[in-house]
Amino acid sequence: MAQAKLPYQTNKGRAQYPWLTSPDTKYDSDGVYHTSLIVPADQAKAIIDQVKEFAKDEMGKKAQTAQMPFKSDPVTGEIVFNAKTKFEPKFYDSSGAILVGNKIPKLYRGAILKLGGNFTIYDLGSNHGVKMNLSKVQVIELGDPNQDDGEGFDAVEGGFIAQAVAADTFDDSGDADGEASSNYNF
Repeated sequence: MAQAKLPYQTNKGRAQYPWLTSPDTKYDSDGVYHTSLIVPADQAKAIIDQVKEFAKDEMGKKAQTAQMPFKSDPVTGEIVFNAKTKFEPKFYDSSGAILVGNKIPKLYRGAILKLGGNFTIYDLGSNHGVKMNLSKVQVIELGDPNQDDGEGFDAVEGGFIAQAVAADTFDDSGDADGEASSNYNF
């Protein structure tokens, strides 16, 4: 029997931890392509409803306790989808043209993307749910490699200022004020 699939295509959202142009090998030596995609709740509702109905049709009562490939951010209320694949996804630009080879850009956190693929069911007894299998990515914006969380710090009066460090503070050994680092007692 063929495994049931539910095709999907998300609305655009912000990528979080995108590993899409090269595989993440931290927990899997073969590598996994994955990303989280943050989508406003009202724009994610249709997909969520479809996935829940799909799970109910395929799993029956087990759907009530099934793990889902999305969660609601408790602070913002946005939906965070988690998509992954063992295979490099296909890439498209914002006009819908396919990207290949060196035309595929490096993507960073905050990139604006749409994702596509299939939802499938897994059932390993008490570990059961729906997987969000990724097969294609539409790149709308690349994201910023220098982006932080947007929250900086306020100035502190009388503290360290990078421009105030004099170049002659270090001697030839690279230690501050000519003291060897081995002279420090902790």
